[in-house]
Amino acid sequence: VGAFRGRPELRVDFMIVGAQKCGTTTLYSILDSHPEIQGSRPKETDFFSTTEDWSRELDRYHGYFRPKPGLKYFEASPKYTYYTMRSLCIWDDILRYNPSTRLIYLVRNPLERVVSGYMHTYERGYIDLDFSTAIRQKRGLVDFTRYYTQIIPYVRRFGRDQVLIIDFEDLIHRRADVLRSLAGFLDVDPEGFQDVETVKQNRSIGGPGKRHHKFDNPTLPHRLLRRVAPGLWRRITDNSARRFAEKPSMTSEEKRMVLGLLELEIAALEELMGKDLASWRMV
Repeated sequence: VGAFRGRPELRVDFMIVGAQKCGTTTLYSILDSHPEIQGSRPKETDFFSTTEDWSRELDRYHGYFRPKPGLKYFEASPKYTYYTMRSLCIWDDILRYNPSTRLIYLVRNPLERVVSGYMHTYERGYIDLDFSTAIRQKRGLVDFTRYYTQIIPYVRRFGRDQVLIIDFEDLIHRRADVLRSLAGFLDVDPEGFQDVETVKQNRSIGGPGKRHHKFDNPTLPHRLLRRVAPGLWRRITDNSARRFAEKPSMTSEEKRMVLGLLELEIAALEELMGKDLASWRMV
């Protein structure tokens, strides 16, 4: 970092780089609970995927953290593996920033991720299509599930030992084993994580709902309205009509279509992880 502008005493040590809707929010909360670790505020900085000349804006990037001696710093930006919709050289940029960066990538049963990805995209107002139409027309729902394609550029540049791939099911159901693996990977005390059973995952059903994306960056008139008439602002921004009472379901034909498109991806990921993913292929 000393070769660039920015606080020389601060360096981001590791990143959660995806995948979307695979437990990144849950994992961020767990890691941020550790006394030796500090997460960025906000969780998703998207710095390397949205900053044209990142090396000149490191002060802004490091401003997402509160420097304290002895801490390890991290962020969680799933957009870092939104290939090819984001920076085509993002892995090289991160390598230049810190070649010692450790990277964490979460994966999930592809059929479940596609459904969850659709729900997130619909609730946020990016699409207005029904589920069956969306999985045929919106290629990102499947492409963001090409886990091997998304993570292999990082593996090739940083080395397999600097990339930890975690199965969502293990994070939820075998969390103690995952935390031991994470502690070794990050070189922190395995006893330092809080009572992680109290950490809730980002629920698709029964959660607080998601804000429409058009209100992510309110204009000055909107900010004034929010201040002087908060009740009216809540009514204007009410997005409850887009919430789901239940998850959409795939037909057998749709499942076969998605798994057919991802067949080679799953096989390559099995080899990369050294893990049997046969359960993903069940229709």
